[in-house]
Amino acid sequence: MKYSLLSLLFILLANSLQAQTSEQYSFKFQGIYGHILPHDKHVTLLVENPVKGAELSIEFQTMGEKPWQQFNAFPIIGLGTVWLDLGNPQRLGNAFAVYPYISFPLIRSRYFNLNLKAGAGASYLTKNYKNTNKNSHGEILPFDSTNTAIGFPLNVYFSGGGSLEIPISKGLSLTAEYTWNHMSDGSAVVPNSGLNLLNGFLGVKYFPNYKKFNFPSKQILNEIPHKFTFEVIASGGFRQLYYLDNKTYPIASLVFSAYRPISNNYRMGLGIDAFYDGVYDGTSLYTRNYITTNELKNKLRVGTSWQHELMLGRLTAGIDFGIYLYDPLKNTAPYADAKSGNLNKPLIYPYNITYEDGWFYTRAKLKYALDNHLFLSLGLKTHLQKAEFIEWGLGYRF
Repeated sequence: MKYSLLSLLFILLANSLQAQTSEQYSFKFQGIYGHILPHDKHVTLLVENPVKGAELSIEFQTMGEKPWQQFNAFPIIGLGTVWLDLGNPQRLGNAFAVYPYISFPLIRSRYFNLNLKAGAGASYLTKNYKNTNKNSHGEILPFDSTNTAIGFPLNVYFSGGGSLEIPISKGLSLTAEYTWNHMSDGSAVVPNSGLNLLNGFLGVKYFPNYKKFNFPSKQILNEIPHKFTFEVIASGGFRQLYYLDNKTYPIASLVFSAYRPISNNYRMGLGIDAFYDGVYDGTSLYTRNYITTNELKNKLRVGTSWQHELMLGRLTAGIDFGIYLYDPLKNTAPYADAKSGNLNKPLIYPYNITYEDGWFYTRAKLKYALDNHLFLSLGLKTHLQKAEFIEWGLGYRF
C-alpha cells in the first residue's frame, strides 16, 4: 500500500527528467535535529529525547521542457533518503524513509534562494506496537508502556516546509530547511496515533555540472483554458478501528467534483463526497462511538468539500476541506453522552477531537492522468490531526 504511493510519485519524477533536466543534477547532504510533537496522550508518553538524523538527496533543476515547469517558475525535483533516531530507542527506535519531492521557488537572487518544499513517500520504523508490547519473558505489557503511536512498520512519509540555499563557491552551496514531517499508516493497522515532527536541516549541496548550466528562460506559452471540468472518483480500501478488536473492515468513497482553473498552475473546485466505513458495525470494544446494532445508516456519511489543487502536468496534488451534510455518527459520540441519552446536534457544533470526529474533514490527495479522461487517485482522509483511512481510486474527467 505504501509502495503504491511511492510509485505514483516516482512517475512524476521520471516523467519530468527530460534530456536537459536530467543533466542539471546536484547532491545534497544534511544533518537533522528536531522533536516530536506530542499531539495526543499516547505520543506524549513516547517523547524522550530530540530527534536526530541525516538526509541524502539528489535534485534536478527543471529546464522548462514541459509547460507545467514554466508555469511553476522552474521548480526543483528531488529524491530524498532519510534516517532518523526518534529519541526513544526502546519504543520508537529508528525511521528510514524514501520520498520524491518538489521545491517551488519563492525568492531567487544572487545571494540566496528560498523555496517551498513538499513531498511524500514511504517510511519504515524499526519499532511498532507488535514488537514492543511484550517484555523479555513474552508477557504482554500495559498498553501505555509500549509504542502506541505506530501499529505497523511500513508507513507513509510526508514532508513540507521551507528550503534555503546560499552559494559559497562555484558549484557548492550551504543549505538549510525547516519542515513538518509525518509518519503513519492511515489507520490501516492500529494503534495509529502517528508521529508529527518539526525538524531543522543544515548541510551542503554540490552541483557537478555548474560550468554547463544556463538558467532557462521563459517562453511564450498558451494559457490554460479557464473552463469548468468535472470529475467522478470511485475509491476503496480497508482499515482497523481498535487494536483489541482484531478486525479489518472495508471502506469506500464516491466523489463528484467541478473545477475551474484560477491560474496556469492552480485550480479550485467544489465536490460532493459519499463515504462508507465498515468499522461501525456495533461490535467494537472501543468506547468512542456508542453503537449497539449493525445498521447501514451508521456506516454512511455525505459531505461537501472545497477543493484546491496544484497542476503539475499529468499529476495534480491538493487538499480538500469538507463539512458533513449527513452524519448519523455525530449523535453516537462522545460515548458517555450518547449512552446516557439522545443527542441531537446541529450541522455545526463545538467538539473535542479526542472524543469524536466532529463535522469537519480534510483530504490530502494525488491524481495521475493516464490519458485525457482516466486517472488514478490516492487520498488520505482525516479529522483534524487524526487519520481515518486511505482511499485508492480510479477517476474519470469530462
